[in-house]
Amino acid sequence: MRQMETSPRARTAKRPSFSTVVADKLKEMIRREKLKPGDRIPTEAELCQLYGVSRTVVREAIVGLRSEGVLIARQGIGVFVAEASGSRFEVDWSAIQSLPKTIMVMELRLAIEVEAAGLCALRRTKADAVDIRRRMEKIDAERQDLRTANILYDYQFHLAIAKASKNPHIHQLLKYMAPVVMPRVKLAAIVDDDSKDAYYRMIHAEHAAIVTAIENKDEAAARAHMRAHISAAIDRLRKLAATLPKTEAKEAYETDLDVVSSLVRDLSDD
Repeated sequence: MRQMETSPRARTAKRPSFSTVVADKLKEMIRREKLKPGDRIPTEAELCQLYGVSRTVVREAIVGLRSEGVLIARQGIGVFVAEASGSRFEVDWSAIQSLPKTIMVMELRLAIEVEAAGLCALRRTKADAVDIRRRMEKIDAERQDLRTANILYDYQFHLAIAKASKNPHIHQLLKYMAPVVMPRVKLAAIVDDDSKDAYYRMIHAEHAAIVTAIENKDEAAARAHMRAHISAAIDRLRKLAATLPKTEAKEAYETDLDVVSSLVRDLSDD
């Protein structure tokens, strides 16, 4: 007997994950105003019992909603429904706790991407140069909302340079590092509205110097400008991480105080 053929639509349709279902249910509660801006959401245990899912599922749902700006975590208090977009910015301390580890990975990026920029300048094709400039112009022209733009919003630009280095290992390593390098911190944590235009002009100037060196096939200049660009990003992250309470910073690093002090200059044992 001939089996019934499955339509392409049926073959490609996928059931949503449990975490997506939980996230959607929380959004629905917010939409129906059962949870209002500023309200604390139920605890993980309560959500597990309410929806019959594991803590892992609940945590994934909450992380997703926080990344969308729907929820905000307050250290030691709980998770709350975010205020309307017009409200004042609140620092997500749990996201900042990941910064010390991010700085360590950024230092690794510094070593890798300086070399990648030099190789790119030597090996790039004309098409590569056009693509890199186009990516720079697209990223810099967007001038994203500080509340929604990730603090390292230009990572795709850096991946394009790594790819044009013609060393697939460099490109794959940077792609692999992406989830670690991208902390859940928005630009509003380091840039206020009054400084937004100046900040974006500064980043554009850094990008443009790198791109021009690559277009000119100037290996030394490409390396120098990439080093300056990433070093400046690391310095901004260090200043932000230095705002952590010292005990939390030490736990976030999971290392001894001497290493912590070398990464975040303002920390001490006192």
